[in-house]
Amino acid sequence: MSRDIPSALALDLQSQASPHALLAFMTITHRNLATPIRVVSDPLDFEVDGQVFLGCPFEFQLLNDDETAPMTQVRVQNVDRRIGEAIRTVPDRARVMLEVRSTADFDLSVTPRAEVGTSSVVYGFRHFDLIDVTVNAVEVTGTLMLRDYSQEPWPGRRATQSRCPALFR
Repeated sequence: MSRDIPSALALDLQSQASPHALLAFMTITHRNLATPIRVVSDPLDFEVDGQVFLGCPFEFQLLNDDETAPMTQVRVQNVDRRIGEAIRTVPDRARVMLEVRSTADFDLSVTPRAEVGTSSVVYGFRHFDLIDVTVNAVEVTGTLMLRDYSQEPWPGRRATQSRCPALFR
């Protein structure tokens, strides 16, 4: 998934008469969630590839582009209690995919907003871990990071007494 915005689209986005308004579509998955959490950074619901994204304004920053592992912050308004409760029940890291699409690719006269043909992804990333999650009555905040396996200890699992009790008799 590309993290570079094409130069022609970037110029079009900066134009005063541009038909584009960018929307972020975020999908949060975890094995403990019955269905993935899908939100769009708009007050109205959108449908993409047959999946409905709940209209829930949220903020995110572009990924850092330096020598460290890719990382960003995300803040979702806790307007629907189900979002905060679902995130709170996840015992470990959830996976996040974020795609930025243009409103020019959607029919804005129907509810939920539907794609006209196939919408293209302007900016996006996937397989990021959601860490440092804070849930309160107003918002859900967290950090999205790509796991850096070069920083993991080797071997990843050790033969401890709790994991391999027969070795310690």
